[in-house]
Amino acid sequence: MRVTNSMLFNNFLSNINNINTQLYNTQTQMATGKSINNLSDNPTALSQVLSINDIQSQFTQYTSNINLANSTLSAQDTATQNMSQLLQNSGSLVVQAANATNDTASNTAIAQQLQAMEAEIKNSANTMFGGNYLFSGFLTNTAPVQNVTQQVAIINNASNNAFQITTSKNFGDLNQFQSGTYTVNITSGKLSITDSNGNLIPISSDGIDRSSSEGDQLSNSTDVSSLIQTGGWFNTGRGVKIYIPKGASGSFTFSYSPGGNNVYMGDNNNLSIAYSNGLTTPITINAKELLYQQNQTLQSNNQLLNSSNDPATAQTKLVDLHLANSLSNVSLQTGQTIVLTGTDHNGNIVSGTFSIANNLATASLSNFLSFITHLSTKELLQNNKTITLPGGTIANGTTTISQLTNGSSVIIRGLSHSGGVSTTISFSANTTVSAMLASIGRIFNVTATINHGIIQIADNKIGSSVLNIAMQTKTSSMPVFGLFNSISHGISNAFLGTVSATIQHGQIVIQDLRGGTSKLNLSINVLNSNSAKSAANIFGVFNTIQQGGGIDVFDAFDNAQAAILGQSVNQISKATGFSAGSTLVPTVSGYYTGNNSDTWTFSVSGASSGISFPHTITITNSKNQNIGKITMGVTSGIFRITVLDSKNNTYASYSTSGTSNNAIASFLNTTQIQLPDGLNLTLASQNVTPLLKDGDSFSIKLTNMLQQSITNIQNSLSQVDANRSVIGAYEQRMQLAQTRINNTSLSNSQTLSNLQDANYAQVISNYEQEVTIMQALLQSFAKVNQLSLFNYI
Repeated sequence: MRVTNSMLFNNFLSNINNINTQLYNTQTQMATGKSINNLSDNPTALSQVLSINDIQSQFTQYTSNINLANSTLSAQDTATQNMSQLLQNSGSLVVQAANATNDTASNTAIAQQLQAMEAEIKNSANTMFGGNYLFSGFLTNTAPVQNVTQQVAIINNASNNAFQITTSKNFGDLNQFQSGTYTVNITSGKLSITDSNGNLIPISSDGIDRSSSEGDQLSNSTDVSSLIQTGGWFNTGRGVKIYIPKGASGSFTFSYSPGGNNVYMGDNNNLSIAYSNGLTTPITINAKELLYQQNQTLQSNNQLLNSSNDPATAQTKLVDLHLANSLSNVSLQTGQTIVLTGTDHNGNIVSGTFSIANNLATASLSNFLSFITHLSTKELLQNNKTITLPGGTIANGTTTISQLTNGSSVIIRGLSHSGGVSTTISFSANTTVSAMLASIGRIFNVTATINHGIIQIADNKIGSSVLNIAMQTKTSSMPVFGLFNSISHGISNAFLGTVSATIQHGQIVIQDLRGGTSKLNLSINVLNSNSAKSAANIFGVFNTIQQGGGIDVFDAFDNAQAAILGQSVNQISKATGFSAGSTLVPTVSGYYTGNNSDTWTFSVSGASSGISFPHTITITNSKNQNIGKITMGVTSGIFRITVLDSKNNTYASYSTSGTSNNAIASFLNTTQIQLPDGLNLTLASQNVTPLLKDGDSFSIKLTNMLQQSITNIQNSLSQVDANRSVIGAYEQRMQLAQTRINNTSLSNSQTLSNLQDANYAQVISNYEQEVTIMQALLQSFAKVNQLSLFNYI
């Protein structure tokens, strides 16, 4: 091929352009210090650079988030540290106030200091950071702890009695009334309260705060006959006290708005931040976690699905309900019965049955959840030891009485639900245990069963009762089956207002709305229509996902101040009933003046054939130390009661000339027996033959509220310090995240430098080489351009 001058010329121009481009790129690298300045420079490396730059940009945002989190956590740590110090100081003050040598002025000064510390704790709970409240959850514009005033007023006194009503602090384990209107009814000496829809609202069974000693019991109606005789105040325990005039009856309506000195107004949420790729963490706690009681929460472990295989909701129809992971997706059927058993807040036995009627297609899950919240408890007795035969075999329903008593017959006696004494029942030695229990069930209106050698007797009437049954040999009056103890006191509608039932993400959640530790438990089974056999635990096992605990710090302070100033009443628990045959029902009242919380046990010894024979009730404390004695019986034609102190000195005495059973019963019903430390004991016979059985005993818990306040403040301190640990863990997590981000960012920067930064020595060398080549090309071009042939082309 012939190489023309035109080709040579074009080739020279192309080479000059190429080297000029290279020289331009090299000069750009020298100016920028970067090896990549255009998309075409190194597409592969450029892709890596863009990816790393995106990561570095995210790191910048994460670092900003972490800095915000650290500032927020630091503010929380300062606030909670202040709370912790205040609680420590207040605990020391209350211990100082417990010194019996303090005078009134000293106690008043301590109470004022505690009031100031309570206000400071509230201010710490309401700490603001960046214009937002730290401890309000998502409600950052709302102060978490606020003073909200309860409001109550009579709006219609239909009976024209001089009723009065006022707000009061609700008992520690009972909720306040909800906002609304309520009607008080007094009929036949019983007080009850209904809401605007006519539903009975449970109230304190006796009007005495027992939240710190044994636990309050709710009842749909309460006996106020003694107040009607004299006139006086009754505390419902749920935020309202009612003054009952002498001789009052009828009804009145009142309106109520809940509140209290300090109420949590935030929510249960915690603010969170993203601190790494796909990782988020809470950076706040709320004041409810810091200062308020937690609630026990149960959750079923099976997810319920509807007919579309979506998680069930409260609106899901029962007919569309089936299980996700068990029982081959069994569905509920018309004619089946759902059986519920368990325990309430205080450990009382809960039971109920929910029938799936013909309107299964219209009933929704919400109907069943509502049924749960209205469950009732029953009185339940259980003997305290396993019944075994002489050879060690555990007794069952086919066991005969002869096998248990070496041939002796037995006598059954006791109190029914309402307190009446059933006719003494005799059973021959060849009677089986199951036959005897069946007779007991019919006569006392109970369900009596034996299982694994333990007899349980459940009252078939809902609510608390004085059910009491003793089984003794006919000849020696010795207990055959051991003492029967009440393992469930029974209260009507135990769950109403105190337990919520919801469905979340297809799982049933049961929450005890009362604070503190709880014995809440529930099992739900389905019975087939043609069989008493349980088909399955169809809603799954309920597991505790949150255990109750903690203490309301403001209540602790209020109680401490009241105790220091002598304004609070030390608490006395309800007395347990005699358990082996006594018909007398003990009631302890008064003002406990002891310096320490304690448990007193009252034990009966002496003749068992009648109340007129000599008896002794020995009183001992939790350390088995002697507190005193009560002696009673007929001597010289007079029934006399004598109270002795721990040194056998006469403390109080009472007597009546009536010696018949009826006269003694009447005397006991109206006599308050004074005991040491400010207690009064009444042994009421409830219109039955008064009996005290040898070996019987009952106990009461005595709570000194000042000592209780010390415990509560210590619990509050533990609650705050536990959350301080949570804050510290969050801070440590942020520090670790920041360190990881810094290390990764440094590594990314090194990679970017390797990809982007130009090798300056190499660039200078390339520049010099390219300049030399350019010069050589230009010189060659000049020489070629001088050839004459070019002039003719």
